[in-house]
Amino acid sequence: MFFTVRNLSNRTSQVVNYAYVQYRLLSSTSTTKGLPRLIKAIQGSSKDQLADDHLHMLEDHRYGEDSWFVSSTPKAETMGVADGVGGWRRLGIDSGLFAQELMTNCCEFAEQPQYDGSDPRQLLIDSFDQMKKMSDKVCGSSTACLVTLHRRDCTLHSANLGDSGFLVLRNGKVLHRSDEQLHGFNTPYQLTVAPDPGMDCILCDSPQQAVTSHINVQQGDLVLLATDGLFDNVPESMLIRHLQPLHGETRMEHLQHAVNRLVDMAKTLSLSNTFQSPFALKAKANNMNYGVGGKPDDITVILASVDVPDKD
Repeated sequence: MFFTVRNLSNRTSQVVNYAYVQYRLLSSTSTTKGLPRLIKAIQGSSKDQLADDHLHMLEDHRYGEDSWFVSSTPKAETMGVADGVGGWRRLGIDSGLFAQELMTNCCEFAEQPQYDGSDPRQLLIDSFDQMKKMSDKVCGSSTACLVTLHRRDCTLHSANLGDSGFLVLRNGKVLHRSDEQLHGFNTPYQLTVAPDPGMDCILCDSPQQAVTSHINVQQGDLVLLATDGLFDNVPESMLIRHLQPLHGETRMEHLQHAVNRLVDMAKTLSLSNTFQSPFALKAKANNMNYGVGGKPDDITVILASVDVPDKD
């Protein structure tokens, strides 16, 4: 039943080599005046790649089997993360390439002139359909979480399939959180392109099943979008405490410093043998013999601050 349950990764005291990008700044490049924008900072860590490979990861928008993208147009701000399912490694397939292709497609569709950010689920549907039509198939599976800002009315829309997710914070409190979609413990909903259509031992969910939401946001709100490498290792209370001082922050270097610290924290806790991580608590709740400690995993985090310029 490979592909359906991610490897729990036996924890050892062995040091894991991480590819970790030290500094990354990205912000809205749209010149549309007077409309809301997202000021974004991005950071990540791979549990597998060597640390001196960070430039390659930046170019490919990958952290291990995770991938991500951001897009800014006059109509919409869009950002997304995808987490490739590691079980495909048993067949010599890199699901990180699948996640990367999915995010690349999402970015291309998001940058089309007609896209206004109001329907990220359709963005995911179109992107996955394009992957299925490719003559040179990219095989594998991944989760996906897309968050878009419809700039005209400052509404945040989302589409989430699987166990990546996002939080929206206002004045240091959670205004909205996404819901996980799981078939069972550690078995998220996932999009799949199989090398053999007849394979009956894989999960293949539909992008139409993605959970959608919309919420009005305002100046200073924070949006935290991440793969499960963050949420499985850092309790929500710690995330909130870390982000509370950032309400209203629009200086990119301060947002970048904060997201760097979040990834550092998640990476450290993922290697702990004693910390009672959210993943360990969920394992216990599902009668899994996992014990305590973190969950070594790829980590991708996008932190965005809502900036609404004065109309003057």
